[in-house]
Amino acid sequence: MKKTVLILLMISLVLPIFGQNKKVEDKEIKEINLNTESLEGRAKAGVALGYPSGLVFGYRLANYLEINVLAGTLYNGFTLGGNLMFTLADIMIKDQPFPLSLGPQLNVNMGNEFNMSVLGLLRWEYTFEEIPLNLYIEAGPGISFLKGVDLDWSTSLGIRYVF
Repeated sequence: MKKTVLILLMISLVLPIFGQNKKVEDKEIKEINLNTESLEGRAKAGVALGYPSGLVFGYRLANYLEINVLAGTLYNGFTLGGNLMFTLADIMIKDQPFPLSLGPQLNVNMGNEFNMSVLGLLRWEYTFEEIPLNLYIEAGPGISFLKGVDLDWSTSLGIRYVF
């Protein structure tokens, strides 16, 4: 899915340069237009600081559903994580929506010890209207396993560029 979005994004950046109708030796070159309007505002990439910290990418599948991935650290090795966030409500503050989302997250930590954790995250976010930036704060409890079952916690503050 990520590769498809990146390929469409690259094509949409290159086609305006080459996509105009031109005549070459009295033959007309066909123009190809890709409509990326439905993709606008759906992809977000940035950084998260907290536990875990790293690079984040999110993609809104629907108005109420977003998938996110993280490549970073839990401060004791490399961490890969992913979550699925379901929008519970748009909290309106001065006519600005602040979506509140809830969803599961899976983290795989590869460092001194290999470990996995499953968490339940609550996220509150805001996307600026004037500039394409998204801010969020998220936190949630969970359990880590593979070397015994232990309680776990995650919290982070993130900033993402909205494509």
